[in-house]
Amino acid sequence: MRLSKSIPAGLLDAGSAALATFGTGVYAAAKLAPAELGVYALFFASFLVATIVPFTLSFLPGEVRLLGQPKEGQLAGYRLTLPTGVPVALVSSLLVLLAWIPARDAELSLLGPLALTAVIAAILSPIQDHVRRVMHLAGRSWLAAMTSVVQLAVAAVFITGGVLVDLDPAWVPFGALVAANIVSMTVGFALARGTAVPAEGDPYSLRSLAAPGRWLAGVAVIQLGAAFVAASIVDITAGSEALGFAEAARIAARPLLVFVGGVSAVLNPPSLLAGRERNRSEGMRLARISKFVVLVPGFVFLVWMGFDWPGNPMRWLVREAFTIEFLTALTIVNNILWGMLFSEDSQLVGGRRERDIFKIYVVAALVQIPIAFTAPVTKSFALVLSLLGFAVVRYVGFRWSIKQLYSPAPSPAANDR
Repeated sequence: MRLSKSIPAGLLDAGSAALATFGTGVYAAAKLAPAELGVYALFFASFLVATIVPFTLSFLPGEVRLLGQPKEGQLAGYRLTLPTGVPVALVSSLLVLLAWIPARDAELSLLGPLALTAVIAAILSPIQDHVRRVMHLAGRSWLAAMTSVVQLAVAAVFITGGVLVDLDPAWVPFGALVAANIVSMTVGFALARGTAVPAEGDPYSLRSLAAPGRWLAGVAVIQLGAAFVAASIVDITAGSEALGFAEAARIAARPLLVFVGGVSAVLNPPSLLAGRERNRSEGMRLARISKFVVLVPGFVFLVWMGFDWPGNPMRWLVREAFTIEFLTALTIVNNILWGMLFSEDSQLVGGRRERDIFKIYVVAALVQIPIAFTAPVTKSFALVLSLLGFAVVRYVGFRWSIKQLYSPAPSPAANDR
């Protein structure tokens, strides 16, 4: 499928999926007090850590390996990837409970529902995401879009029902994700089963996937683990309310990453191939496209939704995001800097430069975490400043690694000199 035809489906897919998560965040910001929202932020950060482990350790390496399947067999690739990925998701979901440590002083009536629903959501979310990514990989982006539309619809119904029956707000944000993932994943499997050709070979073993996946898992755990540690530091040194305002700003700035996710869903597979084949011209072309589609909408989004003015819809949806001036704007700047490198990220993975990414992220985490300790002075800004520090190191490091990826290999004669 041509990119011009796939991108609308990718945008609909990522947009619907991310809007489901965004809607739960808006609900949390509206129904929870700032201090309670800070506790939710800790669980959301640990939820991300828990979901990224199966993605990087099993599902993403499996998707890269599926590229070697005949195109017609890629859609049925779940038979090869799920036997390994599901057990990893079950075990890693327990990482959600790390949030209980910094949040232990909160009321059990808040901690219990958040912990239970977040653990279940952490099992289901990476599996559902994998189902949709395989659809994109197989060139069936509209099936992924249909799956995400169902996800969004179920989340909206759950949230609306929670409001109508006055359900305890602690059960709703992650509970809506649980319901949405169960229904949409069932629909996704049904859609794939109706059109897929059986995939070739035996199910992939964890050992075969973990070889490249261990570096990707390390990368992801460092990235999201550092974010969780930074959030915990802000919570402990500046209070849950300061973290709550930072979480509100993250939610308000999220739509830009929704857009980036839609484009990347379509551009990531060819970026993986460009990196794997060391196709510099194609890699640079995709990198230029990725930067353009992030920088232009990012600037528009910054001007439109980064500040407290009557024409900003986020002002009404997530009011707490604008309690502290410039907090949301700086968060959007961080999202622009982060999002514009999604193609290079995939190219490095496809080119087996996972170790480079790991090293870059170690340095970035060593920059991020100390910045979080400025929270007694910078308050809510400490979290976004720490994330910005990580993003700057990542940007510089990726530029270096991409040059290494596409540098011509030295000739044997040159090595003999």
